[in-house]
Amino acid sequence: MDFRKFYIPTVIAGLAILTSANQALAQARTDLTGTWVCDQNAPNPFYIRQVDSELWGIQDGGFTFTNAFHGTNLGGSISGTWADVPKAVFRQYGTVSGKVDSYNQITLYFTFANAGGQVTKFTCNR
Repeated sequence: MDFRKFYIPTVIAGLAILTSANQALAQARTDLTGTWVCDQNAPNPFYIRQVDSELWGIQDGGFTFTNAFHGTNLGGSISGTWADVPKAVFRQYGTVSGKVDSYNQITLYFTFANAGGQVTKFTCNR
């Protein structure tokens, strides 16, 4: 009997299950408090504070835009609302959704409610 036919697929399946479980555990335990630097869609960092599952944050774009957001991180799923504050010129607002990709990376989708529902994706790293 060729044990490789049985053991190799079993080992690969076991590793896949462990990897998925570890990612899920990391997402559930990830405290997002910190400074998050995003891709070219968001040249200014997000400053996030997480208390339990609740998220608070700001992004300071100087006199062009400054926004605040409030939401939750439940099991690695991010959701909430955001709005520009009077410091800057823009007066946008909308919803934010996303996910915890890893301890050091999140993906966010900002929907602009007063701009026809436009969605902008941000990939952010600590």
